Amino acid sequence: MLVIIKKYSTSFLLSICISIGNVTLAYGLEQLPELGDPYSETLPLGQEDIIGISTYRRLQKYNYINNDPLVISYINYLGNKLSRSTMDTSRKYEFFVVQSSQINAFAVPGGFIGLNIGLIVLSENEAQLAGVVAHEIAHIKLRHSAEMIASASMSNVPMWIGIIAGIFAGNAQASMAALKAGIGLSAQANINLIRSNEIEADDYGVEIMYKSNYDLSEMANFFDKMENASGEISRDLEYLSTHPMYENRIANIQNRSSVQANPIKNSTDDYIYVKNILEVSITNDINNNIKLLTNKDEYSKHKLALLYHKKSDYKNAYNVILPAYKNNPNNLYLSLMYAKILIGQDKIDEGLIVLNNLKNIYPLNTVISFTIAEILIENGINLDYAEKLLEPLENHYSLNPNYLRIISKLYTLKKSQFKAAISRANYYELLDDIDMSLEVLDNAIRSNEMNRMQKKILESKKLNIICSNPRALEPIFGEKTCN
Repeated sequence: MLVIIKKYSTSFLLSICISIGNVTLAYGLEQLPELGDPYSETLPLGQEDIIGISTYRRLQKYNYINNDPLVISYINYLGNKLSRSTMDTSRKYEFFVVQSSQINAFAVPGGFIGLNIGLIVLSENEAQLAGVVAHEIAHIKLRHSAEMIASASMSNVPMWIGIIAGIFAGNAQASMAALKAGIGLSAQANINLIRSNEIEADDYGVEIMYKSNYDLSEMANFFDKMENASGEISRDLEYLSTHPMYENRIANIQNRSSVQANPIKNSTDDYIYVKNILEVSITNDINNNIKLLTNKDEYSKHKLALLYHKKSDYKNAYNVILPAYKNNPNNLYLSLMYAKILIGQDKIDEGLIVLNNLKNIYPLNTVISFTIAEILIENGINLDYAEKLLEPLENHYSLNPNYLRIISKLYTLKKSQFKAAISRANYYELLDDIDMSLEVLDNAIRSNEMNRMQKKILESKKLNIICSNPRALEPIFGEKTCN
């Protein structure tokens, strides 16, 4: 179950900073400078990756990331479409959605880009959302994190304590104060650097938008909407505290839009359906939102069905979605919603028929395969088919704890203890619970069900986890060292 976060807890901020501090200290001296990169000594790309995955795991640990396969699929479709234009082969970008109503987005070194649900809901079309994503890609590509560290002329550990606190603080004043403290610059130097980075990120982001043919005027419109926000929107608006506006920013972007021919606002209708999913996920007053939905189009029926499904009112959800599904049975979102409602009514066979028909239409769609496999495993049926569906998805869902949890359950049901141990260890490592990950491996190594080769593989994996996630007292007595 996902938790709606209004403000990030102090314990979370402290733990994520300590985690990043540990891996930074452990790996900071091992990277060699990269030719042609002015910041390679300050923050090598290898160290960027460590900071990125450490931050991502800590977010997963506290349930701050939305792991819905439909959401993941769409946001990475959009992000990859934009990032391809950078020709950046030095890093792999990862895009994710943060379960927060605050209006913000952030880029973490290593190519990790987070978008708060509040920001996505505030946007009006895909081009507006793409403008923010392009801007964050630009921050990473231009290595602004490394530039801030280099300008600070200090250890990058306190630097990152400030930056991470700045990203996740619950109000604008705390955010900027933490950022300034971490960077350690004079107030004016800090302002100048941030403004300079924002201008560069806008310029490069505009190029990304232009090459991807997204409507630049919508990028300008969205920034204008945030700048002039009032009321409830302004209270949740954190974006401008971490991405301050500067003179002529909107006009500069708007001017560039005049040279576009037939730009895109929405590349597909996925944006609308995913926005429905996310908006409902942070909705507390379900009944009031149901009353406010008066439109009768397919998008509104989808959202209404989501609301009824959230309150486990499967009868009304069924009555709403059935006409929409019959009218458009090939629609991925309507069909998945219909199938989930059937499953909620314990009509397992009917739900699986809908999903398998959908799979015949879209045989390569990973979300459909995952959904079918999850239903089969949770109900303990046709496990061989579930395994056939899940195993090809490993690379696609390696950063999704739901995938690791469900495939671990599959292997347990099939009494494949070796594969189950590997999957459970990966699951706990992704949730930043390194002790539990190692305990799973230790128990498997001691098990009489493992043969010599399997135990050797498990011991190797254990050492890899220890060395990839150094703890304060490494090396551990009795363990092999990482050197």
